[in-house]
Amino acid sequence: MDQKIVDHLYHRTRIDAQITGTIILVAGMGVLALLMGDHFKPLQPGAEMWDYSRLVWVEAERGWVVERKLIEAGNFPPVTNHGNLEVREIQPISVSIIVVLGTFAVSYFLYASARRQTRLMNAVYANDPGKPYQRPWEQIRITFWALNVVLVFIMFYFIT
Repeated sequence: MDQKIVDHLYHRTRIDAQITGTIILVAGMGVLALLMGDHFKPLQPGAEMWDYSRLVWVEAERGWVVERKLIEAGNFPPVTNHGNLEVREIQPISVSIIVVLGTFAVSYFLYASARRQTRLMNAVYANDPGKPYQRPWEQIRITFWALNVVLVFIMFYFIT
């Protein structure tokens, strides 16, 4: 095998691995959002920046209320509840921010790595008239943009 062919195949497989990594990231965050999304609610009223918050379902208000406020008001457990007491603990806002920013940092890293690998792949046969099939960055970029749009929607679902 020619060294150019080996270099071209190497860079092309790296691009495919980065696309696969982005797909795994999007799928993993989707599963995490479905399984543990109710524990990450930084926009929930009563969420604390650094401490866990405990929320209690209050039937009269048809919503979640911070347990601390119910204890201060002398209404814990809520008198209006007829069923079992439902308590949910949510993560601090800081943890949610770290997860979201970390996810976007990993996504950007994969995007930038694929951009570099595409440039290297296309440079192997830059001036050769008999070059093999090469995908230009414009075609590969669309794949990453589509996956990142899905990732943004998943992260929006994750924090709301």
